[in-house]
Amino acid sequence: MTQFVRFVLAGIANTIVGYAIIFACMYLLGLSPELSNVAGYALGLCISYSLNRNFTFKSSGRISAEFSRFLFVFLVSYTANLVLLVVLVRMLSLHAAPSQIISGVVYMMTAYILNKRYVFR
Repeated sequence: MTQFVRFVLAGIANTIVGYAIIFACMYLLGLSPELSNVAGYALGLCISYSLNRNFTFKSSGRISAEFSRFLFVFLVSYTANLVLLVVLVRMLSLHAAPSQIISGVVYMMTAYILNKRYVFR
C-alpha cells in the first residue's frame, strides 16, 4: 500500500469523525458553522497526528519535534480552511454543508503536501 493511499485512508477515517462532530454541532446543538468547524478540527488534530505518524508516514522521529511541525502545518492548513469557509458562507452566502466540504478539500490538500515535505520527511 502506497503512502498516498495510507494518507487517503487515514484522512477518510479522520474526515468521518471530524464531519460527524461538525454537523452534530451545527444541526443538533445549533452552533454556528465556524464554531462547529473549530470543534470538529480540534478533535481531528489529535486523530490526524496519531494516524499520520503511525500509519501514513510510519515515522520514528522525535515526537516533540514532529508534533511542533505538525501543529504548525495544522495551523496553516486550518487557517486556509477557515478563511475559505467564512468567504463561502458569509460573503458568498453559500449553504454551510457544501462550504464545509469545499473548505475541507483545501485543508486536506494543504496538509498532505506540508506533512510529506516538512513534518514527516
